[in-house]
Amino acid sequence: MDRATKISIRPLIFIVFICNIAVFSQVNAQTTVYHYYNDKGVAVFTDAKPKVSGFEVVHLKCERCENKLEQWHHTPLYTSKYHEYLDAAAKQSNVELALLKAIVHAESSFNPKAQSDKGAKGLMQLMPLLVKQFAIDDPFDPKQNINAGSAYFATLLKRFGGNSKLAAAAYNAGPSNVVHYGGVPPFAQTQAFVQRVDILRKRYRQYEAEQILKRSQFASNNDKLSEQQTGR
Repeated sequence: MDRATKISIRPLIFIVFICNIAVFSQVNAQTTVYHYYNDKGVAVFTDAKPKVSGFEVVHLKCERCENKLEQWHHTPLYTSKYHEYLDAAAKQSNVELALLKAIVHAESSFNPKAQSDKGAKGLMQLMPLLVKQFAIDDPFDPKQNINAGSAYFATLLKRFGGNSKLAAAAYNAGPSNVVHYGGVPPFAQTQAFVQRVDILRKRYRQYEAEQILKRSQFASNNDKLSEQQTGR
């Protein structure tokens, strides 16, 4: 292939690459990519800084990705689904109920049959090692999955001094990565997960507060009604 032919296909390769980035970088609003040509004239794109000279830095920005985070402020909450199991697990593990619900929502959208391509299973997306560690018979069983997941998350909270964001990051990327980077790892998926959990936690917490207020107002109204009826 002559040089003219090689040059003519490079824009096409670049366009295809951009399209792929738009598809696979949904959790990252901006991605830095390094672009260079190898000794055979083939275009190479990578997110790791090349050791060769003459590379170009390409900053890719995805408007769709920026909007992805916004949806978690409005997505419907699962306020009653598996509430009994989650409430019991929250009390047993001493983890805030709203936080546990946020983890389940962020991990599986409350789908007990959810399974990732990496082998994570169930509501809290337990990895095979955790399934074995907690001696779970059926990781797709909601009660078993929630009990094990909440117990594991409680250990992460304790390890990271009660910092829920670091615990969420460790739940997603592993505690060793949190220790290695001294905070939330610079992984797009993990950073998006931590933000997602934080948003959902605040929303579940607000919902619980509103329910408590409603129950209090209902009880107060009943008391007033009883007093009026007694005074007749």
